[in-house]
Amino acid sequence: MAQQHVAVKGLVIRQTDFGDHDRYITLLTEELGKIEVLCRGIRRKRGRLVTATSLFQYSEFTLFAGRQYQLNDAVIDTAFWSGITGNIEYYALCCYIVDLANIAAVEEQTAKQILRLVLRALYALDRQHRQPQAVKAAFELRLACLLGFQPELNGCGACGETECENWSFLLENGALICDSCRKRVGGTYFSVSQSVLHALRYIAYCPDKKEFSFAVSEQTAKQLGKICEKYLLYHMDVQCQETLGFYHSLFDMT
Repeated sequence: MAQQHVAVKGLVIRQTDFGDHDRYITLLTEELGKIEVLCRGIRRKRGRLVTATSLFQYSEFTLFAGRQYQLNDAVIDTAFWSGITGNIEYYALCCYIVDLANIAAVEEQTAKQILRLVLRALYALDRQHRQPQAVKAAFELRLACLLGFQPELNGCGACGETECENWSFLLENGALICDSCRKRVGGTYFSVSQSVLHALRYIAYCPDKKEFSFAVSEQTAKQLGKICEKYLLYHMDVQCQETLGFYHSLFDMT
C-alpha cells in the first residue's frame, strides 16, 4: 500500500535529535495544528532540506502520513533565520516565543491563531527591527488574550471608576484597580504608569497585525514587559525557565 502524502505549510518551533542521524521537528501549521515530524537521516545531510527544517523557518512540507508524520521534502516559504540568528537578543527572544507557542498550541483552532501571532512577532523582529522588549510584551499579552485571559483595562474592576492618577494592575484577573479600591481588594498588584497603561490598552484592543506597531521608552518597556510576562505565565501556569532565563541573562528587567 502506497504511503499517503500530506502537503502543509508550517513553522519549525522545536527540534529534538533522535538516534545517531535522525531528528524530530515540531511544526505549527494552519492545516493540522501542532504536529511532530520525523526527519530520517537529516543530521547527515546538507543543503536546502536542512535549512528548510531549521528552527524559525516557515516552510512548505511534503510529509508521509502514517502512524507518525515523516519528512519527504521541504522548501522554505519565508526565512526568518538570518535576521534573528545574527542578533543574540532577537535569537533569545524568539526561542522564548516558540517555547510558549509549543506549550500553548494544544487545540487545533487555537494553534492556527497562535501560528499567525508567532509569525507576526518574528516578522516584527527580523524585518522591522522592533524593540525586543516591546515585541515580547505584546506577544505575551496577545497570547494571554488568545487563551481566554483578556484583561479589563477600561476602568476599575471593583468600582467601575474610569479616572485615576495611580492605577494598579491585578495579576489574578487582569483588572485595573483604582487607589481607593486597592486598600480593600486583595491580590498581587503592579503599579501602572499612564504610559504603561496606554501601551497595555493598545496591545489588548488593537486589530490583528497591529499589535507590534508601537514604540515606548526603555523605562516603560521594562515595566510593561514585567507585567505582561508575569500575567501570562501566571495564567498559563508555566515557567519556561531555560528560554526565559536565557533571555533575562541578556535583558535585565529587574
